[in-house]
Amino acid sequence: MSDFIDKAQHKADELAGDAKERVGNATGDDELRGSGAAQKAKGNAHQLADTVSDGAEELGDKASEVADEAADVVSDVADSATKAASSLADSAASTAADAKASVTDLADNAASTVREVDVDSVVDTATSPRTVAVVAAVIGAGTIAFVIARRNRRQRQLKAAPTRAVRALARSIESKSLFDR
Repeated sequence: MSDFIDKAQHKADELAGDAKERVGNATGDDELRGSGAAQKAKGNAHQLADTVSDGAEELGDKASEVADEAADVVSDVADSATKAASSLADSAASTAADAKASVTDLADNAASTVREVDVDSVVDTATSPRTVAVVAAVIGAGTIAFVIARRNRRQRQLKAAPTRAVRALARSIESKSLFDR
C-alpha cells in the first residue's frame, strides 16, 4: 500500500492548491488561481493513483489467497486420488499442478501489475520536504496578501467617505441659486 506520508503529502498538495485557488479568487489574481487549480488537480490525481495502487495491491493479495486456497484444495484432491488409485492420482496431480501454475501465474501477473504502479516515481517532487515548505510559504504569503488587500480596501473606503460627503454638500450648494439662500 502507498505509505501514509505519501498520502498525507498528496492531501496537503490538494489543500494547498485549494487555498491558492481561493486566495487567487479573493485577490483577483488569475495566475495564482490557475496555479492553485493545477496544484489541486495534481493532488487529486495523486490521491486517485494511491487509491488505484491500494486496490491493485489488495487484488494481488486476494489473488494470492485464492491461489493458496486453490493449491490446498488441489492437494487434498490429489491425496484422495492417490488413496483411490495411483493412476488417477497421477492424473489429478498433473491437473492440480496445472491449475496451481495457472492461478500462480494470475497472482504473479496481479503482483507485477501492482509493482508497475510506481506512485513514488510519479510524485518524487511532491514528496520532498522542500516542496512541503514551499507550499506552506505560498499559503502563508497568500494569506498575508489577502489580509493586506482587505486592510487597504477598508482604508480606501474610510478615506473616500469624507470626500463623498463633501462632494454631496458642494453639489447641493451649487444647485441652489443665490436667491434661495
